[in-house]
Amino acid sequence: MNPTCDKAVSRPCDLAICTGKPRFPEPLHVGRPNIGSEDALIERIRGVLKRRWFTNDGQLVQEFERKLERFLSVRHCVAICNATVALEIAIRALELNGEVIVPSFTFIAAVHALQWHNVTPVFCDVGPDSHNLDPGLIEGLITPRTTGILGVHVWGNACDTERLAAIAETFNLRLLYDAAHAFGCSVADRMIGSFGDCEIFSFHAAKFFNTFEGGVIATNNSDLDRKLRLMRNFGFSGIDTVSHLGTNGKMNEISAAMGLTGLESLPHSSRVTSVTTSNIESA
Repeated sequence: MNPTCDKAVSRPCDLAICTGKPRFPEPLHVGRPNIGSEDALIERIRGVLKRRWFTNDGQLVQEFERKLERFLSVRHCVAICNATVALEIAIRALELNGEVIVPSFTFIAAVHALQWHNVTPVFCDVGPDSHNLDPGLIEGLITPRTTGILGVHVWGNACDTERLAAIAETFNLRLLYDAAHAFGCSVADRMIGSFGDCEIFSFHAAKFFNTFEGGVIATNNSDLDRKLRLMRNFGFSGIDTVSHLGTNGKMNEISAAMGLTGLESLPHSSRVTSVTTSNIESA
C-alpha cells in the first residue's frame, strides 16, 4: 500500500496496521449486503407464504430466471442454490474429466468444484494487468487428458474471451467461466453471461447483487439448459420419472424474491458497463 495516495496518511506509521489510529471506531466488514426496497421484498415474501410454494421451481424463481435472461441478453438462465453447486452441476453437465486448465489466481471454490468430480486442475499463470488467465500460456499446458478451460473474470474484469474461445475450438475443449465477480459487466456492449458453453454467477450476500445465497448458470445452449434443469432437481423429468443423474441444487422462493427486488434497484447504466481485459480500474 502506498500511503502517499491518501492525503490523510503522510507516513507508513500513521496506518492502523503500523500502530496508527484506525480510521473507523469499529472494524468494517468487506461487504455490506444491498437490500433494495424492503417494502417490495416483504410484499413478495408475503405472496410466497400465501401460496405455500417455497421451492421446486416456484413462481418467483421462474420470473427471476426470465428477467435475468433479458438482463444478460442470454437464452437461458438456470437458478441454483449457490454458485459452488452451480459450478459442480455445470462441470458434470459438460462431462469434464481428466484435466481442466484454471487460473492460478482465483477463489478456492472453482478448484474444489473440479476436484469434487475427480477432475485435476492444471494451474495457468495470469496476466499481470488483467489478473485473468494468460491465453499465451494455455496451449503449453494442454495434454491428451485436457477436456476444458475454466476462466474466471476477476474483479469484474473480463477474460480475453475471443482468444480463449479460439483455443477451445482449436483443441476441441469445453469452455466455461466463473463470473462471480462480473454480474452486470460487459465486453464491447455484450453482457458477460453469454460467453463459452456457460457462465456461472454468484449471488452470495457479499456480492453487490445478492439473493441472500444463490447463483445462476447462464447459457445459449438449449440442450445444456435442459440437462442443467434435470440435474439441479435430482434428475426428475416428471412427478415419478427420473431420467438423469442429479442433485438438489434448486433455488428457493425467498432467495428469488430477494433477487427480483435487487434487479429493480439496479441502475440502467449497469447494463452498459464496459470492461476491457487491459484496464482493471474500469471494472
